[in-house]
Amino acid sequence: MAGEIVYADLNIPGASSSSRPPQGSQRLSSPPCPRWHHIAVGVGWAGNIVLTIAVIALGVWVSQEQGAGSGRTRGALNTPENNETRIVSSTECSSYLEDFRSRLKPILCEPSHGSLAEDSGCKLCPRDWLLHGDKCYWLSKESKDWTGSRDDCLWKSSRMLVIRNQQEMDFIQDVVQGSTYAWIGLKVTPAGGKWTWVDGSPLDPVRFQVSGSAEGNSCGLIRGSRIQSETCGAVFRWICQKEAAVI
Repeated sequence: MAGEIVYADLNIPGASSSSRPPQGSQRLSSPPCPRWHHIAVGVGWAGNIVLTIAVIALGVWVSQEQGAGSGRTRGALNTPENNETRIVSSTECSSYLEDFRSRLKPILCEPSHGSLAEDSGCKLCPRDWLLHGDKCYWLSKESKDWTGSRDDCLWKSSRMLVIRNQQEMDFIQDVVQGSTYAWIGLKVTPAGGKWTWVDGSPLDPVRFQVSGSAEGNSCGLIRGSRIQSETCGAVFRWICQKEAAVI
């Protein structure tokens, strides 16, 4: 029939209106994670585990190599070749020191009897120290108690004065110039109550006598030709002593 519109229902197998998701639900749902992403994550974790095992194994290997190297080094030090090398080095060092000594002598040493023989030596003291015999002496300018004076001498790689004979006493008298009091390395031991030098030797009462009491807190000082007893807490100048350097 002309002019008529024909409506027909198309039924497609497997398709129904109930199977179509709503338009809104399609926008809200997220796409599934690709398969390659899961594989990459798994490979990354496996790589971390392998790397950790490799680092631990490398640390153990290095420790073993260091221990073996130390053993080889200790063994090598005892070889004849190394012993010979040490002997040669010691000989060369002695030669250098002797050459250095020969160069210093004309500069620092005063001629004895008008000449400096090769086999002769001279004795030297630090600056501001006085040479007498084989020893160097130093008189302080400030004042301390006996313990502080002793510690200062130790700090100078020396010790407080220990007088051995009358010749040394005469020299010290010139150093202190008569009227000056100065601590020396003499102290009364608390146990025995005897005068003892700082090197542990006892005072010879026949050679030197001390004026004053000998109590537990008594220390010795020198003035002129006399050794006097004084309380260790008093403050005076002091005298240090050390061996002279020989070149």
